[in-house]
Amino acid sequence: MKNLKLFSFLIIASSLLFVQCTSDPIPGPAGTDGVDGVDGVSTGPGTSTTELLAKKVFLGPQIDGIIDASWENVQVLQVVSEVPEPGDNVFQGYVGQKHDVEVRSQYDNEYIYFLAQWKDGQLNLNRDTWYYEDDGDPATIDWHQESNKPVFDGSGNKIREAFYEDKFAMQWDINNTTTDWNSQTCFATCHTGLGAATGYAKHYTIAAGEHTDMWHWKSVRNGIFYNQFDDKNVTDTPQNDARHGDAHVGGGYHNNKQTLSGVTVPKYYIPGKEYYYWITDLDISSSNAKLITAVDVATGILTDEDGNIIDPSTEVRYQRDGETTGAFGMPSVYLEPFNGSRGDIEAASSFEGNGWTLEWKRKLDTGNDDDVVFDPTQEYPFGLGVFDNAAIAHAITAFLNLKFEQ
Repeated sequence: MKNLKLFSFLIIASSLLFVQCTSDPIPGPAGTDGVDGVDGVSTGPGTSTTELLAKKVFLGPQIDGIIDASWENVQVLQVVSEVPEPGDNVFQGYVGQKHDVEVRSQYDNEYIYFLAQWKDGQLNLNRDTWYYEDDGDPATIDWHQESNKPVFDGSGNKIREAFYEDKFAMQWDINNTTTDWNSQTCFATCHTGLGAATGYAKHYTIAAGEHTDMWHWKSVRNGIFYNQFDDKNVTDTPQNDARHGDAHVGGGYHNNKQTLSGVTVPKYYIPGKEYYYWITDLDISSSNAKLITAVDVATGILTDEDGNIIDPSTEVRYQRDGETTGAFGMPSVYLEPFNGSRGDIEAASSFEGNGWTLEWKRKLDTGNDDDVVFDPTQEYPFGLGVFDNAAIAHAITAFLNLKFEQ
């Protein structure tokens, strides 16, 4: 079994496009302060390629996605993250993609704060969109969801892009439990070559008691609307059950689908709405969103709770576009805010046309055993990942290290 140094998560940088320090890098000899962008260590508001220095502040910034002056004199972690080749076509269509990313951090007596910016030329929110396409067979239902991975022909040529969301992630060891974490970071939990039954690649630790904290910002599923990370954790085998959402009761995102008359169709929609990518619990409780209650298997006609009819043969908004898709179609998820440990990372984001800005905070010690505890007297190796319209394929930067300014 290969343990490809592959998974942890990323953030990369290009100060030309992103927020820039108003201070010049602190001068000093190469090899001691990282000014040359190679040595990776800095004593102040310069840059590093391997270390993230959390600046000590009396009170951290407001998490609103607006970059205030407090970030100007914070050291910048700059990396170029690239999608690797794990084999078995796991990342097919993405291998070699690169992202420039910048990451900064601050901390006060209660919270740690992060700011990440990464280049991305296109905003991707059409995640698994529902569409209708009549195949001419009255015995089959014709409601489908777009693929969350690129589609290829028999010769390996891409014939359709993935329909997914942009994401960002970080992974940390919990309580120094994970074998080889300090030397491998996120690659310590990434395993490839596992075979088709397990999707060829999975994250899991290799022994009981080993535990990592995985922070996953998902733009469509709670990242933009509810301003949260999906806080998860990773344990040992069985492989298919090693990734867990942190402790919570209800809440979160749900697949917008159901089975009616023996076929799978959308569950909720918002009548008359176009270009929308999620449905919220507020839409449902206010009856803005309607429950679909019946389907005609032969025609694909849907009926909602108020008796309204959706005839996809005449409503073009639900028909698949040959090149793009059901941008008009129905969303793949309906949302509630995360609660409990799963919802303890507050975030805010914006997309400016050439990339994402993401700001977030979490308590240094949440009191939850499925979270890493940050002690400012210690250092924390970690890995980062960027997902560009990708379900699993991600650009990776591993072997990074968080330090706290004293």
